[in-house]
Amino acid sequence: IELSFIGTDALSKSMAEIIQADMRQIGADVSLIGEEESSIYARQRDGRFGMIFHRTWGAPYDPHAFLSSMRVPSHADFQAQQGLADKPLIDKEIGEVLATHDETQRQALYRDILTRLHDEAVYLPISYISMMVVSKPELGNIPYAPIAIEIPFEQIKPVKP
Repeated sequence: IELSFIGTDALSKSMAEIIQADMRQIGADVSLIGEEESSIYARQRDGRFGMIFHRTWGAPYDPHAFLSSMRVPSHADFQAQQGLADKPLIDKEIGEVLATHDETQRQALYRDILTRLHDEAVYLPISYISMMVVSKPELGNIPYAPIAIEIPFEQIKPVKP
């Protein structure tokens, strides 16, 4: 099995090596493919992977935007789900969950979709990325945004000397 990862990402490389060692203990050979970021994203789009690291989009996009992308052929999730017997049903339920206004129905659909993906072991949750902020004390408290890639500059209140 090939495990593809961004070769310049030290964390991904370490996780890949741990997975390789763990799989070796159960008799499975894992070849590590560390490539530049654009090559990894190309693999995600066209399905050229056995295993590949992929992150969810995080709050406030999970689970709706993350699930919606599973229906698009250019996403790793779509490629990883190819061959599942119930892929058409999963896609149908994703469409339904995105359109419903009924909270009870929405919860039931999310539960069914995520249970199906869990039962098929399409995804193996292995890490949780934390966000760290390093700043000078003069900037005061640095707030966190609900989206990891945003910095709420308008909320930063410098401390007066």
